[in-house]
Order: sequence, then structure tokens, then C-alpha cells
Amino acid sequence: MYEGYMSKRSLSLLPLIALVALIGSLLAVAPVRAAGGTVTPSSGGLGTRFHFTASGFTAREWVHFWATGPDGRSYPRYPSLKAEMDGSVVWSWDVEAGMRNGQWTMTAMGTDSDVRVEIPFTLVDVPPVVLPATVTPSSGPRGTTFSFTMGGMVPGERLGAWLTQPDGRSRDFVPGEEFRAYADRNGATSWLWVAPSDAQLGQWQATLRGLDSGREVSVGFVITGEPQAGPSRYVEPEAGPPGTTFTVVVGGLNPEEEAGSWLTRPDGSSVAATPYLRANLQGVVTWTWTAPGDAPGGMWQAVTKGQDSQIQVALPFTVGGSNPTPPDPNVVQVRLSSSSVQPGATITVEASGFAADEDLSYWATRPDGLPVHSQEKITANGQGAASWKYQVPQNAVAGQWTMTVRGDDSRRSAQATFMVQAADPGSSVTPSSGPPGTTFTFTAGGFLDDYEKVFFWFVDPNGRSVDGPEEKNSDNNNRVTWTWTAPKDALGGQWQAVALGESSRVQRIIPFTINNDQNPSGPGAAVNPERGAPGTTFTFTASGYEKDERVGYWLNQPDGTIIRFDRELIANRDGVVTWTWTAPATAQRGLYTMAARSSQNDKVNNDVSYTIRFTVE
Repeated sequence: MYEGYMSKRSLSLLPLIALVALIGSLLAVAPVRAAGGTVTPSSGGLGTRFHFTASGFTAREWVHFWATGPDGRSYPRYPSLKAEMDGSVVWSWDVEAGMRNGQWTMTAMGTDSDVRVEIPFTLVDVPPVVLPATVTPSSGPRGTTFSFTMGGMVPGERLGAWLTQPDGRSRDFVPGEEFRAYADRNGATSWLWVAPSDAQLGQWQATLRGLDSGREVSVGFVITGEPQAGPSRYVEPEAGPPGTTFTVVVGGLNPEEEAGSWLTRPDGSSVAATPYLRANLQGVVTWTWTAPGDAPGGMWQAVTKGQDSQIQVALPFTVGGSNPTPPDPNVVQVRLSSSSVQPGATITVEASGFAADEDLSYWATRPDGLPVHSQEKITANGQGAASWKYQVPQNAVAGQWTMTVRGDDSRRSAQATFMVQAADPGSSVTPSSGPPGTTFTFTAGGFLDDYEKVFFWFVDPNGRSVDGPEEKNSDNNNRVTWTWTAPKDALGGQWQAVALGESSRVQRIIPFTINNDQNPSGPGAAVNPERGAPGTTFTFTASGYEKDERVGYWLNQPDGTIIRFDRELIANRDGVVTWTWTAPATAQRGLYTMAARSSQNDKVNNDVSYTIRFTVE
């Protein structure tokens, strides 16, 4: 009985067992694939049809598609498709004219699973779409009615439009009103505009933009005619002594626009005038200023600036008298008692605009960019000013020098320049130029009169030092004469003969030229690129060193401050050093000087120096 019961029960379970087996076989046949995608081809141009596959979705769920271009804009792909039983989907997409070249991404997303598959591909050589745009007439005087017709938009989309004046500023077709229009069934629209009587003369541009498609089209036209008389702008009187009240009139601002004003002294510093002004209905502002009794004599400027228009007008006038210009306590300044000196001369340095009672560091920079540091610290007074004496080195190189002063606490800095004149105008060379093998005779003076020992060397066109003849004593006229024969392999170009007094440290530099077309001077030092924005990496190369010679280098910034580096360069077997510097995002804008020079030691008897100039824009 028990066996019979089991047989009947087994027979009743057979359909259920068969159903489970069927489901298992179906699952084995159609497993869900892992998420992923492919595209064929991987790149293409106009007319290309890209074929995509993606997997990992839920069986039979809806999958949406869209392509994203390099500019971030998305293009939906219709229609959506249902995933296969194995979770895969296959679709295609065609490239249309006007689509941007570059890296694109096709995205497939399941509506139930939220699975997202992104497939990269590339568009190349897709020509831009030239959207239709016309204007009639193409030119005309003020008062002309211009008719515009532009197309290429999506039918029915909302449109925006504006004008660009010859000065580059944008304006509405109707001042203060938004342009409202919709594209017709052909994706086009037309409208009229009358050039106003005050329209600027010159090249104008009308631009139409589809607010949904992002498509944009422009057309140019010209407004012709005679220029209108300029606005009234003057200072009255044009000149007067201290105590004179000057009246400033500036027209051409926006009606009822707010404005500010200030004055510029003869030395370039500024003082406040009338901080708040308002133009009248004709766009004219008027203000007055009475020159105080201590007003510096010279050419002043009355400056007026509109707040909305950003129009700035500077009008000159003259304050008579001989009052000196006082230093502006709010402006960092450095002044020198003399702008032209001889080596060994003493000049007075005056600094102002620094923090009260702070220590000041100062240094002079030679014409070749090398700094001459001073260990002395100067302390500013309670008004942030200081004055001290500076002695120009006895061996100062002729040319323009720069005096830099920097506050240790405030980090403010300022510079002033001065010229060092050759102390010995009688220095000479005979002949002034010649080929290799020429014997040059040099004469220099200004040394001590007790037969001072004078050393000689030369600097070739690449900046490398070349040994000169044996030292000699100066004569009783403080002068010395020596000769030198240029070797056969001498580089062609500008050379320098250098004479240095042992005791006085007086140095004389005499330029001369060696003519050698067979062996011209090479690029001793270079930088690439010579100009660049913050973030640019500048690469420097300098030659003329000995193998394994150590070379020190440092960087002079536009404000005269120095960036030092904690390592030395090692010349390769060709005597060349190469290094880089990347301008940080906060880099000062202006002319930089990278200096490189032989590090003196007992193993290498060489002295090669370079100053390499480049600009951070």
C-alpha cells in the first residue's frame, strides 16, 4: 500500500518537475550579460552610421539613448528600444552636418534597472553648417531701415537676437526690451530695425540665437555718415597758481549716470577729488577743485570715470609755482638723488609708502641682471619712510642699474633706475674690429697712481671667459696698455676686454669685434618659449661650461625680488646645462631674468655667466 501511494505521488509531481526543468533550460540559454558596450566604427565623419551594442540591462526593459558632444550638449536618439532577453540592445546613430568634431559619448540607460552604459566615439572632418543670413541694405546712414532674414533654426523654437556696435559693446534692438520671436516652419525669421540718430558709425553685427537648439548665426552691416561732434570736455582755467579753483566739465557719459573723480599729480601719484557725482540728462558732469597752497607745480590731470559706462576721461591742466611733489604716504615709492652717476659715487635713496617701523631690505641690480646685495637693513620711521646713502661699486659696469627696496613685513616693494657712466671715457681699442690673428691694443685708466697691479681677461660672444695676458702695473698717469692677438679659432661676434685693478677693484670693459664667418658665435643661452602665461613651463639651456662643472642659478622677478633655488646644475660632457621653471598661477606679469653662473671652486677655473630674459604675460 505504501509503495502504491508513493507511485501515485511521484506521478502527480512529474508536471511540476518538467516545468522547473524547462525554466532552468531557458535560464541556461539566455543568461544576462555583464554591463558593457561597443561601437563600430570608433570614429567617422559626415554620413557615418555608428552601430552600438550595450548589455547588462533587465530583460525586456525600455532603454533610452542620447549622444553628448564635446561642448556638453546632448542629442536624444529616438526611438527607445526594449532590451533582449539576455539584457542586450543594438542600435545605430547617424552623423549630421554641423555636429562638432571631437570626443563624443553615447549613453544607454535602462528605465527599470537604472543601468547606464557610456560608449566613447570620435567625430572627425564634419564640416560646419553655414546658416542662412541676409541684411538689406548692407550699408546706410543713420535713419536707414535695415531688413534682416536669418534661418537654420528648429521650427517653432524661441529666438533671441542682439546687436554688436563698432566699439564691441552689445545693445538691444529696442533699448531695454527683450527680442521676442519664434522660428517659422522653415526655421527662419525676419524683422526690421531703424538705425537711430546717435548710432555709432562703422561695422555692426546682428546675431540670432535659437534658445533651444543653441544654433547661432550673424550678419554684418555698415552704418555710414559724418561723425557727430564730440561731447564737451575741458578744464577752466587751463593753468593757474596754487589757490586757483579749476572747473572740470566732462560730457559723453550716460544720462544721470553716477561717476567718480580724482586728480593725478605731476609725478603720477593720485589724490582724491569728488568721489560721488551724477551726470545730468545730457550725460554731462561738472566738478571743481581748488589747488592748495602746497600743490606741486607742473602738469596735472583731472580724471572722471562713469560707473555704468566705464568711460574714463583725463583732462590736463597746469598748476604754476615750484612746489615740489610730496611723497604719497599710500603709494610705495623709491627716489634717488641722482639719475646718472660715476662708479664709486654716493647717492641718497629715499623710500616711502612702507609699513611703520618695519625693516627694509635693498639691493642694486646690474645691467646684466645680476644682483648686488647689501647686508645692511634700513628701518622705516613711523610714517613708513626712510632715507640712506648708497655707494655705487668702484667696479660698477656702465649701463642702467635698478635699485630695489622691499619691506620685510609688508612685502611691499618698489624700484628706481639710475645710469652708471663709464668713469674712463678715454678707454680705447685699436683696431675696433678684425679677423682672427689680429693684434688688438687696449688702453684703460682710472686705476691707483702707485703702480697698481691690473689683471686682464676677455669675454667671448657666448659669455664665456677667455684668459688674457699676464698682469701689468698701471703707470703714473693711472693708465695701463696691453695687447692681445685673437686666436685662429676665435668666435665671430662682439667681445669684451676686461681690466680689473687688484687694490681699487676698478673694472674697465672695452667692447670690440672679431670678424669670423667660418666660426660664428652660437647661442650661448636660450629659453623656450620666450613668452607665456602663468602655468607655462619655460626650458632654459646654457653652454660654454666644462664637463661636470657646477652652475648656480637664480631668478629675478619683475619687481626686483629674487627666487633662489636650493640646488646647482651639473654641466654634461658637452658643457651644457638644461633646466625648467614653471610659472605659478600667482606669477607676477612682466619681464623676468634667469641668471646662471659658474660656481667657483678649486677643481674648475671657469667663470661663465648668462642672463636669460623672458616674459610672463
